Amino acid sequence: MRRKGFTLIELLVVIAIIGVLIALLLPAVQAAREAARRSQCTNNLKQIGLAFHNYLSSNGDTTPPVSIDPICNGCPESQNYSQLARLLPYMEQQPVYNSINFNWPSRWGAPNNGAAGPNPPDNASGGSGAIINMTAVTAQISVFLCPSDPNPGGSGTMIVNGLSKLVGNFNYPSNIGLNRQLNNWRTNGPTYIASNWDGAFPTVTLASFVDGTSNTAIFSEWVKGPAVGSPWKDGLGGVYNTTYIAGTPVIGDWIMAQNCQNNGTQQNWGWKGEWWIYGGSSIYSHTQPPNRRACVFGGVDGRGTWTMVGASSQHPGGVNTLFGDGSVKFIKSSVNYLTWYAVATPNGNEVIDQSGL
Repeated sequence: MRRKGFTLIELLVVIAIIGVLIALLLPAVQAAREAARRSQCTNNLKQIGLAFHNYLSSNGDTTPPVSIDPICNGCPESQNYSQLARLLPYMEQQPVYNSINFNWPSRWGAPNNGAAGPNPPDNASGGSGAIINMTAVTAQISVFLCPSDPNPGGSGTMIVNGLSKLVGNFNYPSNIGLNRQLNNWRTNGPTYIASNWDGAFPTVTLASFVDGTSNTAIFSEWVKGPAVGSPWKDGLGGVYNTTYIAGTPVIGDWIMAQNCQNNGTQQNWGWKGEWWIYGGSSIYSHTQPPNRRACVFGGVDGRGTWTMVGASSQHPGGVNTLFGDGSVKFIKSSVNYLTWYAVATPNGNEVIDQSGL
């Protein structure tokens, strides 16, 4: 009588087939998951864009500053808050916004009307302002985080109601434009700093977007830091003006970018993406096209305005970028650098081919 069942060979064949099917399915599953994460990231930026326009409507079409400097050299800081912090009331984060004491800085410095205050009982290097605003400083706001990025973005903690909490992280910095060293020390992006350190910085309004809001980037994304490593890469010195090679103009920002790529020293910005509330570390520039090596300069401006830290992401092939009209576009890492430079500024008078984005 013949027994029913599998032979050993048949069992091995079935196992092999199952293994092949799993090998074929896993990449598809991972791709589907990344597509969902990228979609969530896009939605986060759209929410930030909606809040940005609601802010404009409530503030005479003036964009939020990334920082407001002291009224004089040596005066205490008090308004070094990021654009994200200023957008909180327009994105259903009113309780976090209400917890901020704007008489104190978000980080470092002393209030406008007092002494330096206590040192923080933590390892976050926040200064006296952070003590007063620790509730907001440690708030983790989901719309500020891209689910594709697993990096911690920092390890700084603060003691809130007896509990140790991480400083709030984020993936969406504001566009500061190109390098202000080449623009008479003026920022030329849609993000401005109210300052008299370097001369008066004008506010930026919708009327300034003469290139069109659909042609001006206002936020993008970056990959958070690994929470280990020096906070800044070694700086680059020198002045890089536009030059000509074989009769073709080469923009100074691009010369800087190439020098950054060729610099042999490498360090991690371990806390990149920490302190979403602080304007000085919540901005990126368009000097580097997406997903290239980042650099900053020696003697770094504490407001972060002299930087070659660019947009980056964990999405294959490019980054999500929010434009002034509220649209979010996926910009390829291979985008022509002149096109990337053109969308960095609201009033550069460039003609942009949308197919190049």
